[in-house]
Amino acid sequence: MNKIIRVLIGAVAISSLAVAGCNVASMVGGPFANGWDKPVDPDGDCVFLRDMSGMTMQVPGKYHDLAVERNVMNAPRLLRDAQGDFTAQTSVSGPFLPSAISTAPPTVPFLGAGLLVMDGDRTYARLERAAMNKNGQVQNAVVWELRMDGRPPISQWPSFTPQADRALSLRLQRKGDRLLASVSQDGVSWTNLQPFDAKMSPNLKIGVAAISTSQAPFLPHFDSFSLTPGG
Repeated sequence: MNKIIRVLIGAVAISSLAVAGCNVASMVGGPFANGWDKPVDPDGDCVFLRDMSGMTMQVPGKYHDLAVERNVMNAPRLLRDAQGDFTAQTSVSGPFLPSAISTAPPTVPFLGAGLLVMDGDRTYARLERAAMNKNGQVQNAVVWELRMDGRPPISQWPSFTPQADRALSLRLQRKGDRLLASVSQDGVSWTNLQPFDAKMSPNLKIGVAAISTSQAPFLPHFDSFSLTPGG
């Protein structure tokens, strides 16, 4: 089944399960079933729906971000423990169609979903499939950002452009004091991004998150998450 169609069908299921102000997560097995922390949903308005292959997040058309430098840390996320060097990987699909109007002006309408590694709430890195609406034109992109001790992000916007109708695979690795990132459209051929030097604690949190400054609901789907020791 086409991934975008599956996400839209999942949205109907989510809506039937959702209770105002609550997170809903069906525990039916799959890569997001065991070993995870409780979903983080600071505003209490997002939904997490897990299935055998992955998880869909339902994010309403409101401002949800991980921007510690602006005191905004309300994006929905699901995390688990990670020690030492590791490799985390997932694929992200779904409709990435930000609205024409932003919920956080002067920033442009933006949608992002992907991998998140955190050393507390003030030091973290985001590797995301993304889309933004600039003057009525939707632009697909990859975002790779590092924030250290609450400072503004060091950001990379690689030239790699995801195909709108296909899942994008994301890989994030920790090797000592370096964070490495790569992306792949087919899960076979990978494009390496510029690594970040980041001295973090031995014990971190790794997982997935969704970002939105769009007035349209956002339904990213995360497939086949894996976490393996070693960089």
